[in-house]
Amino acid sequence: MKRKDYRQMLSERVETTFSEWQTKDVITESELYNFLHMLKGTSGTIGMEALSIFCSSHLEILSLENDNEIAMSSLTNFFDKISSFLEGMEENQVIIPVTYQQRFDEEVFFLIIDDDLEFVSYVKELLEALGAQVVIALNGRRGIDQFYSMRPNFVLIDLFLPDMSGFDVLSKISDTAMARRATLMVTSVDQSKENRIKAYENGAMDFIGKPLDLEVFLPYLFNRDKMRKTVGKSIITDGLTGVGNRKYFDEAIRHHAELSDRSGVPFSLVMMDLDHFKKINDSYGHPAGDEVLRKLCEVINQEKREVDQAFRYGGEEFAILLSGVQAEKAAVFLERVRTKFNALIFEEAGYSFSVTFSAGIAMYAEDTDKLISTADQALYEAKRTGRNRTVIFDEKKSLAKRKLHIIIVDDDILVREVLQRKLVEWTSPDIDITVETYANGPAFLEADWYSPEERYIVLLDGIMPEMDGLEVLGRLKKNEEVEKNVLVSMMTARTSDADIKAALWLGADDYIMKPFRSEDVLARIQQLASKLLN
Repeated sequence: MKRKDYRQMLSERVETTFSEWQTKDVITESELYNFLHMLKGTSGTIGMEALSIFCSSHLEILSLENDNEIAMSSLTNFFDKISSFLEGMEENQVIIPVTYQQRFDEEVFFLIIDDDLEFVSYVKELLEALGAQVVIALNGRRGIDQFYSMRPNFVLIDLFLPDMSGFDVLSKISDTAMARRATLMVTSVDQSKENRIKAYENGAMDFIGKPLDLEVFLPYLFNRDKMRKTVGKSIITDGLTGVGNRKYFDEAIRHHAELSDRSGVPFSLVMMDLDHFKKINDSYGHPAGDEVLRKLCEVINQEKREVDQAFRYGGEEFAILLSGVQAEKAAVFLERVRTKFNALIFEEAGYSFSVTFSAGIAMYAEDTDKLISTADQALYEAKRTGRNRTVIFDEKKSLAKRKLHIIIVDDDILVREVLQRKLVEWTSPDIDITVETYANGPAFLEADWYSPEERYIVLLDGIMPEMDGLEVLGRLKKNEEVEKNVLVSMMTARTSDADIKAALWLGADDYIMKPFRSEDVLARIQQLASKLLN
């Protein structure tokens, strides 16, 4: 990574701000404070220490709460000084020690909630070089949504966001983060004692000052990741629902398979999923959704035998291992659970609602991977055929696989052909993958491509002649039904940083920088698919 790239990005942003201010006679003290706050954090992180120190000295005499007017004529020397710092930065490389490269495994997933595009772009590129997955949110509302839908295990939150404070974000996610054992980190230029205390009181694990000191920041992250894995190995219970977690499920199903192979004792696997769960979270809030999850597990525990085991498989999906039980008896058990659970009335903010679930059942036959796949196929069939029902897998019948459509929208025929050739190489035993291409936005939007029972990943070029990619993105994200089933990854060049910011504001789930390697795009698509289909 070249720091010169980020210096150029920062220079362009400063120049744009200065140009806007030149049209005014005065600016407020709070405007100048916010500008210097951004500049200090980013410049110091990308290696411009002198500019960071300059900003820090001026922040000490300014106030965010003060709206005193400052004449533009009095700031000429101030702007010249900042420009001289930007012009004097030499090009150099960010060197990542060999021992740090690809240090994180594929499970490490960061969410960065910060509206400073230059800063988040730099940190995202750094973390991805270390092997992590990274998602960006440029405001608090989007960050909260992505926390609950994408399930990151590290969250970096800036205190000053455009729509709310970092403290507000903490108040919305800290309880669930604790249950998931996700690390919440607050970052800010303002490292006052009051801010640090308030961050810890609201659930943050750490308060990290801007600019980031990479020599300290990277070992800190590795330390936290090591602790996360150690805790994960020692805990087998899902913190929210009290049933077994995914790691424990992996161990338990192997144990059941070994017992069945030795003694011939059959067992069944139930995969179950709450119907329209995202709508519950959107309508009544995530705390209400958490209560639904807890109540379902209470009912399961009441109805199952002591030898049976229940697990939270992921999100709103659960797995149940029923020892010595044929599929038909497993279905009878599920109907008892369904009758009791469907009768529950949930109350939230004066509203009442009930919830249903879909389930698939399969029996073990010498292969645990196939058992999970077939139970999952049966679950998909239950959802596809109307939900609130149970389907038993029958190999003689043709059960539909989960369908994933990858759509490439780009006016460059070479890009479309290269990506399509690479993406069609991806095959999966339980996912039906198709790849489609469109040469422009209107052709894509007007086509009959969407089905609410299927899932989509759209690779969308940011700049196209007939309709801008941002306009296509905006139209997609306006449709709530489409939004929950479609992930959009914008494809853009480094010179289009404004497009990146606009895309993230409009709800893009990811972005890919051009030029890229097709194998890297495939790996990114597979990561997104794992989040979309779980």
